[in-house]
Amino acid sequence: MRVTVPGVVELEGEACSLADIAELEGQPDLTERAGALLLFVHDGAISREQVLEALKVSGLENVRIELKMPASVKVEPPLTVVVIGKGGDSAAAAPESGGASGKEALAARIKELAAWDGEVEVNFQGSVPPGRLVSPASIVPGTAAATLRFRDASGKERSLAVRLVWTQPVLVLTRSVKRGETLKESDFAVRPLRVGRAGIYASRFSEAAGRTLRKNLSQGEAVPLNLLVAVPIIEKGKVVTIVVRSGGVTVRAQGEALESGALGDVIDVRNLAGRAVVKAVVAAEDTVEVKVP
Repeated sequence: MRVTVPGVVELEGEACSLADIAELEGQPDLTERAGALLLFVHDGAISREQVLEALKVSGLENVRIELKMPASVKVEPPLTVVVIGKGGDSAAAAPESGGASGKEALAARIKELAAWDGEVEVNFQGSVPPGRLVSPASIVPGTAAATLRFRDASGKERSLAVRLVWTQPVLVLTRSVKRGETLKESDFAVRPLRVGRAGIYASRFSEAAGRTLRKNLSQGEAVPLNLLVAVPIIEKGKVVTIVVRSGGVTVRAQGEALESGALGDVIDVRNLAGRAVVKAVVAAEDTVEVKVP
């Protein structure tokens, strides 16, 4: 596999994938794995040593890789295009069809309809019809295309076909992690990612830190929610304190955990005094709580 990185790259933000800055040649499965490797900008540059280290821990150590890049790659912000108008005054580059402000307003409305907290890019031909958006009443996040209907003050309706690209900040791994290894907050960085639907990837540290993975994941990969496993803090057979709160009264008793459970899990616990089995919420390493209506 051949990896070629130029001496100067344009980037937004402090992190990127190798595919963002490099030309990758080789088998598709290998270039995809290598392209997902996460890199960080330090003092306005990305070093060759950082790329080599990322490749070393990526699981590609048995693959012959030819790396063509300088010792340090300069990172510059994307160029802003400026158009000089008549009379010498500078102005922002001409917006795409429909107007930048119209696109932004339409994107904001689509985000409301989708209850989407990420970003959505709206592309269409022509301009936004006058009037208010009357259809659809809602949009499912990840929808690739939709037809919008607008109604003006006279009651006339017009349609606008749009294509949508949904982007969400997600957690990506800063190192390769093996199945069963407990995750720490320092194992993640946040990067925007195009997604097909909501709820696929972890987007907050609280969703992943302290949990383990069902399978190995490589550095630079996004973290799917369905691969995260909570770490039990109470093991089956452990003696725990059962706490029952009702109004202003708190009662405690000793019990035996009949199931293992992570923080917040509901498990069966046997009261050692009365032998009754109750369902309780794991509150700490040695405490469960019974919720009383």
